[in-house]
Amino acid sequence: MFFLALKFMEKLQIARNAPDHDELVELYKKEKNPKLKERYQTFYLMIELRNCTKVAKLIKKSRRTIQTWVNMFNDGGLEAITPNSPPGRPSRLSRDQKEELKSDILTHPRELGYEFSNWEGKSVAEHIYKKFGVFLKVRATQNLLHELGFSLQRPKYKFPKADPEKQEEFIRDFKKSWLLLDQTT
Repeated sequence: MFFLALKFMEKLQIARNAPDHDELVELYKKEKNPKLKERYQTFYLMIELRNCTKVAKLIKKSRRTIQTWVNMFNDGGLEAITPNSPPGRPSRLSRDQKEELKSDILTHPRELGYEFSNWEGKSVAEHIYKKFGVFLKVRATQNLLHELGFSLQRPKYKFPKADPEKQEEFIRDFKKSWLLLDQTT
């Protein structure tokens, strides 16, 4: 029991030599995953400051969290600190189905036999139901489209009978009348 108490009283420090401080800084600068980036920052700060409490205050995490990360790093290296995939419900479409959907969306809806010309959340949800038998609500479909790299874009309408010269003339006249109206008040 006394030995166990001494182990917890030892000063927490980074026990591994690799990666060193400069390598951890480089890993921190290059990392895209914010959780892993935060952990790299923790380790290079632990090497600099050698004080778990100060590092915890700087990073705005609990001292216990910093201790857990350092112990994981000491026991298993960089592989041990990689955050697990986030929890959540698995996707209702497989990867193959998502790829097939992506190619369908890149195709014009009329080529697939639909009466509309633009893909929207509601129309994609309907397509998914018809093709894969999976019901998704509009918001879930919009999230899926975002995940696949799509964004909502509306077409700009052009009026074929419109005269661009007359439109320019109207804009000029409108600006003049607006300026005159503004000066009189």
